[in-house]
Amino acid sequence: MQPNGMLIRKEVEDYLWELHKDKGYQRVWTPHLAKEDLYKTSGHAEKFGDELFRVQGKEEKFIMKPMNCPHHMQIFADNQFSYRDMPVRYFEPATVYRDEKSGQLSGLTRVRAITQDDGHLFCRASQIGEEVGSIVNIIKEFYSTLGMINDYRVRLSIRGPEGKYLGSDEVWVQAEEALRKASEENELPFRVGVGEAAFYGPKLDFMFKDAIGREWQLATIQCDFNLPERFDLSFVNEQGEKERPVVIHRAISGSLERFMGVMIEHFSGAFPLWLAPVQIQIVPVAEKFNDYAFDLRSQIYKAGLRIRVDDGDDSFSKKIRNAELMKVPYMLIVGEKEESDNSVSVRVYKTKEQLTMSVTDFIAEKVKEYKERSL
Repeated sequence: MQPNGMLIRKEVEDYLWELHKDKGYQRVWTPHLAKEDLYKTSGHAEKFGDELFRVQGKEEKFIMKPMNCPHHMQIFADNQFSYRDMPVRYFEPATVYRDEKSGQLSGLTRVRAITQDDGHLFCRASQIGEEVGSIVNIIKEFYSTLGMINDYRVRLSIRGPEGKYLGSDEVWVQAEEALRKASEENELPFRVGVGEAAFYGPKLDFMFKDAIGREWQLATIQCDFNLPERFDLSFVNEQGEKERPVVIHRAISGSLERFMGVMIEHFSGAFPLWLAPVQIQIVPVAEKFNDYAFDLRSQIYKAGLRIRVDDGDDSFSKKIRNAELMKVPYMLIVGEKEESDNSVSVRVYKTKEQLTMSVTDFIAEKVKEYKERSL
């Protein structure tokens, strides 16, 4: 990924963690490679079949992880929890791998290395509604910040008559009813999608529209009674007995690669300040004002904003045009008047507004806009 793309991705990842860190989530890390037996236990080896990247070691067979959930099951199992600890919440933005056919690949929206803002919650059945409500609030806040919350809908994805599904009918009915109840309690605009469930459990798929009205499945909440059985997970309840937890799988952006592809088109490359790779570009009207431009750059950079000076050989008008083509949110024109007044002439890409501000006021205003993640 190129530097500008990485800047955008890092902003999204940081925001996602900010939305989770005060809600009881703990960050974890899992390896990219594991023994084949792990995915046989989880059912992923059978489910994904030839879509798995297989690695032959000196003595053992390995698989590049297709999902993070088996690893999070191992982390939970490696600890001893009581009912007082529940829910236990893990968060990990991690890359998983699928050997997609070359004809199925498509830019950022369909790739072989998929980064998920993955999270797994281990809770009691009585806590499902509250936990789903908390996740729904995170989803709404995230997509509201991006201006993508209008006209969203939710699909309650359940089993179909055909397909490979893990677990008994009783477990599936319990999981489907738990998500249906949580959807109703949280007043979600949902409808049922038969045959759209994950192989281990039903899910809520959140469908969002981009700027030109195309619908994308991005966020997801999945209720799983099967993997806790397959990994024999338990915690100690009030009676001192072992009790099986429920696992809730959730992802807010889904695949970060697909999300970025959708988001880039949603904004048509004209990102809000907090996401823009170059937030501010300074254009001196002549070479003799370069020193003032670089002094400004130093002040604004120290305030935590991404800024560059166009001191190249292009004409002044060409530099203006270049900044507009790059869709830089704010362009600062500096010349003799600005240097003498310690001010900046500001051109706003989004509104085409032009105004003059003191350097101090400009920095304070843009730092506030950046921190608030304004659109």
